Amino acid sequence: MPERRKEAKRSRAGRKYDYIPRDPAATKKRILDAAVAEFAEKGFSGARVESIAKTANANMRLLYHYFHDKEQLYIAVIEEVYRDVRSAEQDLHIEEDDPKKGLERLVDFTFTHFAEHPDLIRIVMNENIQRATYLKKSDLVPMMTTKLSSSVKSLLDNGYETGVFRRKPDPIQLWLSIFSLCWVHLANKHTMSWTLQVDLTDTQWLESRRRHVLEVIMCYLCAPTTS
Repeated sequence: MPERRKEAKRSRAGRKYDYIPRDPAATKKRILDAAVAEFAEKGFSGARVESIAKTANANMRLLYHYFHDKEQLYIAVIEEVYRDVRSAEQDLHIEEDDPKKGLERLVDFTFTHFAEHPDLIRIVMNENIQRATYLKKSDLVPMMTTKLSSSVKSLLDNGYETGVFRRKPDPIQLWLSIFSLCWVHLANKHTMSWTLQVDLTDTQWLESRRRHVLEVIMCYLCAPTTS
């Protein structure tokens, strides 16, 4: 009997693993990535949890273990796309740079990030249709956005105090202007491309748009105020 156990042990020792070790973090990330794509494409009502699990190569038990139900998964998706953009904005450290360079980096990043993350646009647009029903269940999103407002305020204060900027607008107003200028052509690219008879997805047109947005914002901040 002992000999049999020894042989079995030797057999196991010489055998390569024929399974993938569990990696909870990687599995959760795969589910979340699949969910972002599914909810972005089909909205909350049209998305199917089964499709998300299949795409993520995960079983339903694991999906519900990590996210409990479809609503919690959707809220996690909303937080994920906001976390992605807010975290990258903080990495810019715009408040620590020359005011003009900091502003340029913020505009360039916002313009590029929106262009490269169409899922973010679709999810936010879907939530607007839902009147932010699920977004309002997240305390994390407004908390992350508060940091952005603080960074923009520091940038504007520095620029105004050093004379680089001639205006010191409300930081939320300025960021909303940047957001709008970098967003509108993407959120409406299909209708506006046909209406204007211009391909708003064309690479050269987008570069022209980026330069225009930067010029508009910079000219506004640097131009003298009118009484």
